[in-house]
Amino acid sequence: MLPSSSTELVSSYALIPPSISSLFGKNQVSSSEDEQCVHDILRECKSELGGVTDELCRARAEVERIEGRLGQIKGVISELEGLLHPIRRMPTDVMAKIFEQSVCDSESQGHSGIDVKQAPLSLSQVCRSWRKLAFALPCLWKRFEIAFPASSTSRNWYRLMQSQIMFIRLWISRSQSAPVSLFLSLCDYVITSPSLVLLDLEVMRAGPRIRELSLQFPTPSLCRLLSFTQGPLESLEYLNLQTTDTLQSSGSIPPLVLPSAPSLMKLNISSFELDMRRYQVPWVQLTELSLQCRFNTFHSQGNSDYLPILVQCPNLRTCSLGFGRVIGDIISDTVTPVTLPHLSTLKVLIYITTPYLKLFFDALHLPKLRSAKINYVEFPLAANFNETDCLRMLSRAAETVESVSLYHVDVPDFELSSCLSQLPHLKSLRFHPNLPGLHHDLVAMLTVPSSVTRHGDRTLRQRTMCPSLESLDVRCSIDVPVDAIVAMVDSRRQFEPQLRSFSLGLVVPTFERDRGDEMIRMLESRLSSHVDEGLELTIES
Repeated sequence: MLPSSSTELVSSYALIPPSISSLFGKNQVSSSEDEQCVHDILRECKSELGGVTDELCRARAEVERIEGRLGQIKGVISELEGLLHPIRRMPTDVMAKIFEQSVCDSESQGHSGIDVKQAPLSLSQVCRSWRKLAFALPCLWKRFEIAFPASSTSRNWYRLMQSQIMFIRLWISRSQSAPVSLFLSLCDYVITSPSLVLLDLEVMRAGPRIRELSLQFPTPSLCRLLSFTQGPLESLEYLNLQTTDTLQSSGSIPPLVLPSAPSLMKLNISSFELDMRRYQVPWVQLTELSLQCRFNTFHSQGNSDYLPILVQCPNLRTCSLGFGRVIGDIISDTVTPVTLPHLSTLKVLIYITTPYLKLFFDALHLPKLRSAKINYVEFPLAANFNETDCLRMLSRAAETVESVSLYHVDVPDFELSSCLSQLPHLKSLRFHPNLPGLHHDLVAMLTVPSSVTRHGDRTLRQRTMCPSLESLDVRCSIDVPVDAIVAMVDSRRQFEPQLRSFSLGLVVPTFERDRGDEMIRMLESRLSSHVDEGLELTIES
């Protein structure tokens, strides 16, 4: 039902003479007789408008009052339900486990330690009791990770640096006596001396309790953050020292001396210059070692001979090495063979090819090697080089090798075939040659003869190249016939164990894009039945 004022308005509108209402929506002029009537009706409508406006204001005020009351009731209900929530009665030890898992989840997702929206800081902002519990659990504060802000000359930047360094002290203090992990990094800006002194002092104070330490700084800054090495490092298990210079500088990390690091198991050092002749490190106890001498165009000569270091590391399980310098004054007769009896994973990154590489691979004996990754970086000094010494190293470890990755390694087909034929337990192969080596015959090599797939004779199976292969990732030219690729996949899918994953990278010249696209469509169509049966197939150009 309409309000009375609205009814009266409707009634007033209904009593408007037709001579006036007929002019609505038109541009005609009313007569002198109707003009006085228009004034009277207009005055009455404006009066009614004021009454309706007042009534609407009262109605809105009433709605706001009711909505306010509704909000209060909902608030009380929420508080009452909160009083009955089981989490209020959760045992402290259970809450502690939940807090600890929250921190682990944040770390696994790569969140920074000082993110207020992530644990543990987010947990301490919920309520007083949660904050008290969070501050009482040292395990929540055992890991601190921070990337210092980008370079700036403003005073605000210096204050920000000092505040973050003070925050490190606060964070470490909350860990109480628990071992801590510090991951500190700065990309390409040299920190001012006062800030460096403060940061170096905080790291040195925490030294006896540091379990993991990662320092990634420009060379001048990193050299001034090594005071911690002078003190006891009873808890240190992992150490990462990495220079982040964007320009190749002439500086280098001073010789690393760790007189007291009885628990050190993992060491990673990366720099443009890496001369380890004066290093004093407990090599014998290391299980993981990464030494990366990056490519330096300013200083092509250096001493990064890794063999004297490796011979002191009999307990290595994982090793990663980077060759970025020409090593001179090494005579083959002076090279001592190195045997690493427990090494299972080897990663080699080669920036520059030198005669030293042959000596290195020939001297290396890895009787328990399971995974090898050899990567020639695409620098002019590392390209177009037929490197077969790494294959001979793999052949010596043939009985245990299960995974091989060769990036930008160009070798003749007969050398590749000779190596692969000696790897009976190889399960995963990744072969990405440079442009000169794209016309290889690997697809034909890995095709299982029909006599083997049909009869399954054990003797024939043993003669099959890579009989245990389950994953293949290969890069080749589009000149490799589609029929040959399909035949290889068909034969491997009929063989036991079956090929489970196949990735093919086709290198297509710009002027043959259409041909490359057509080849991909044909392969996907002809291999679709294997995909339906579980083959993981990836074809890219």
